[in-house]
Order: sequence, then structure tokens, then C-alpha cells
Amino acid sequence: MAFGTLKHQPSSVSINTPTVLYATSITPPEHHDKEKKNSEDDDDWTPIKGGFIPNFLRKQVRPKRNVHLVDTLQDYKNVVVDEAHQLVVVRFFAPWCKSCRASEPHFMKLVNNFSQNVKFVEVPMTKETAFMFEGLGVPTVPFAHIYHPDAGLVEEMRASKKFSSELQRKIDSYVTGSCDISFHEDVVVGTDSNDSDGNNARSSSTTTPTGNFE
Repeated sequence: MAFGTLKHQPSSVSINTPTVLYATSITPPEHHDKEKKNSEDDDDWTPIKGGFIPNFLRKQVRPKRNVHLVDTLQDYKNVVVDEAHQLVVVRFFAPWCKSCRASEPHFMKLVNNFSQNVKFVEVPMTKETAFMFEGLGVPTVPFAHIYHPDAGLVEEMRASKKFSSELQRKIDSYVTGSCDISFHEDVVVGTDSNDSDGNNARSSSTTTPTGNFE
């Protein structure tokens, strides 16, 4: 039996020339992330008169029960300034402020105790409300304003945990219509000892009320 000769036919091999990538044509991932971070950092601070405030507030602040949340100047006028029937207590705060968070339970206690007679309002410090804090003369947070329907703004005071009792006393005084009165003695010349004319002069004391009528 004759066997044919098996000849190996070499297959054609395709050789791909590798593509050369130059480092100068590609931005390294870490460099790209750094540039992106730097561009985002430009929006992390808002310039105000006298410095900057951080824009940590990325989520909308939700109003609490029996507390009006105000974040525009027009709402402040409608809800606070134009209130003609109720006492209004405004709490200025910042979401990132530790002192604000620490005093919040005490503020909510006031809301629960006085909500039937008092309107409570909160104004958060954000990029959009920073000018309101400056215009209303709020020097720090947390801070409180008290508005009387007949007299307008009557109290400006700090509202941190340390001053919670004082704020409660102020609110209670306006709700009940009471006022703080102190007394001091005034010396009045009478007729008990001899004066320059030989007449008898007597010194006596009277009490004069002084106080802060709230």
C-alpha cells in the first residue's frame, strides 16, 4: 500500500504591532480625581462679610412638629415680622454646629410647653440664608429672637444649652404678662436732726421700684 507524503503547510501568522501609549497623552486616574476634588472644593465655602461659612448642608432641613421652617426673606416677613396675634420665638442655627445640636432637645421642650400660645420658628444657616443672618444681626449660633405682636423685636439672646433656662424664663414672662421688678432704697431728708437753720431734720428711706418691664 502506498502512503502519500503529508506535507505540513505553515499557516500564515498575523503579527500585530503593539500600540505605544505615551504617558503625556493620558491623565493618571489619581491626578484626575485630584483635579475633580479641587474643583468641588471651590463650592464647599461661601464668602460672607468677615469670612466664610462651610456648605455642609447637602440635604434639605426638615421642619419639626409645631415649628415653622423659614429659609427665605419673604417667608421670614410673612411668618415672623407680620404675625399680629402670637408671640414668635425664632431660633437661628447651623446643621453642623455641635452647640446647636446639643441645645435642640431643650428648644423642643419649650415648643412642647408653649406651642399653644407661642409660634416657634427655625432659620437654618445655608448658602441661601447667610445674608439673612448678617442682615438680622445674628452674631453666633444658636441664637434666638423674640417678637411681640404689639412691639416687634423685643429680645435678642444666645440660645445654647447654657442659656435654655433664661430663654424659657423670657418666654414665660411674655406669655403670662409678668415682669421682673427689683427695689433699692433712696435716702430722703426729713425732720429728725438739726439742720443749718437750727431746725430738726430727719432722714428716712423709701423704696423705689426699678426693673425690666417685659
